Amino acid sequence: MVQLQDLPIELLSHCLSFIKSRNLTRILSVKSLNRDGMLSITPQIRYNLMNVSLVSRKFRDLAQPLLFRDFEENGDLDRLIRFLRAVIVRPQLGKYVHVVTMNPKGRGSTEAFGEDLPKQDSDLFTDTAQELGLGDEEEAWLRGINEVDASSLLALLLTKTPNLRLLYFPGNTFSVGLLDTLVARDPSFLSNLEELHVTSDKERPNYCIAALDNTLTLSRLKIVVSQLGVLMTNDILSSWAPNTLPLERLYLLQSHVEYNSLKKLIQACKKLTHFTFVDCTTNRDYLRDWWREFDEADLHEALLPHQEYLEELGIDYFDKPFLRGPIESSAEFSEGRLPSLRDFTVLKYLIIPFSVLSSHPEFPPSLKRLKITHCDTSIWNITYCIATDCKKGRYPDLEQVKLESSDINHRIELEGQKIPEGQTPEQYFWNLRNLFKDTNVDYQILSPLDPRIHVDDDSEEEDDFPGDDSPEHDFPEDEFSEYGFSDEYETEGSIDPDDGIDQFI
Repeated sequence: MVQLQDLPIELLSHCLSFIKSRNLTRILSVKSLNRDGMLSITPQIRYNLMNVSLVSRKFRDLAQPLLFRDFEENGDLDRLIRFLRAVIVRPQLGKYVHVVTMNPKGRGSTEAFGEDLPKQDSDLFTDTAQELGLGDEEEAWLRGINEVDASSLLALLLTKTPNLRLLYFPGNTFSVGLLDTLVARDPSFLSNLEELHVTSDKERPNYCIAALDNTLTLSRLKIVVSQLGVLMTNDILSSWAPNTLPLERLYLLQSHVEYNSLKKLIQACKKLTHFTFVDCTTNRDYLRDWWREFDEADLHEALLPHQEYLEELGIDYFDKPFLRGPIESSAEFSEGRLPSLRDFTVLKYLIIPFSVLSSHPEFPPSLKRLKITHCDTSIWNITYCIATDCKKGRYPDLEQVKLESSDINHRIELEGQKIPEGQTPEQYFWNLRNLFKDTNVDYQILSPLDPRIHVDDDSEEEDDFPGDDSPEHDFPEDEFSEYGFSDEYETEGSIDPDDGIDQFI
């Protein structure tokens, strides 16, 4: 009778892949920007893989690439230290790592062994750092390592993960500049990085996006998500010359970015397929100044080099209820001069403020979903224009139109727009929706104050910007300790005590 471990390696590897997804990088993609919703790996899955590793050397060799494919530090600094120790002792383990996520929640401590690193770890990490040839920066690095500085430990870990594909960390907690320095010193550092997420565990923008100067030039880096970052005009560097950055998807979410910086960053990209910018401010005067400087025609010109590639475009200012009066018009921020977008031949998804659009906007025939935000004046005309163009066959792929208004009580009865005698607001909405009769368009009016509130029938609400509200999986304390490799688990051909993996788990 054929035993399981006698099956071909390819078949066994395929079986193990069902325990943990091979395609974790896509699970952790920009479609799941909410880090609490990105975890899909439960402790039980880890335990299962670790138990598989205990069966034999053959199963260990199959399970370890899956077990070490991703690493997440979520407040437990001890876990980072154990993982770093494992990949230094056994460099092959570092080659398996594709995803590193630093997501501190209040920052873990090192109380288990006091405020300083144990001498064994200190010596190991110090020797590893000295091998990097850091020159004048070596002293600062060694001091950071011995003081258990998370930025230094993360940077040291990344020097041991040559096949890293995705990196996620808070820019206010971990040093952005330290990583950028390593990129400048060593061309092979992060050379396989494809996706970078830099966020913040604070409520306001508090790290400089320009500190990623060299990192953004990495040849394989295609997706960058910067949340709660800051980019001022004086921060733009010479390395961001036009048509120099390899980025294809750029998301600047709830960030404080001056308009000229935004334009130059767009122009620096070689081929943008996805671009989203959502400003973040609680200062209404700043918001007004930003949009006075904003020029729709100018932005359109900056985007023109990407017109054959751009599939998704989102431009908006941060939507905080306390920034607005009861029914203030966002027209004070812009004058509606956006030129025609018909030449953007592959644009499918568009999110844009109402005030930016002309009285009769022109969209490309490829458009599938349209969301117009801050509709604080009459929406009849724009609804009529879009519906008429749709019936004329100008938007054959259009599936959904969402209009967002700041006050749900005034969404369809604003100044200059009177409800006909004998009709209720609800009846008037249906008249608007009926403009799309005999088309495939789902027409909705939304409230930004509560995205669940919208005038609609039974259609489901979908996210416009990337995000995920799925529940967080909490890992138990000392996650792997009870599953460590002890003598009672060892069988013939099982893991050797000095293999190093037990130093991680």
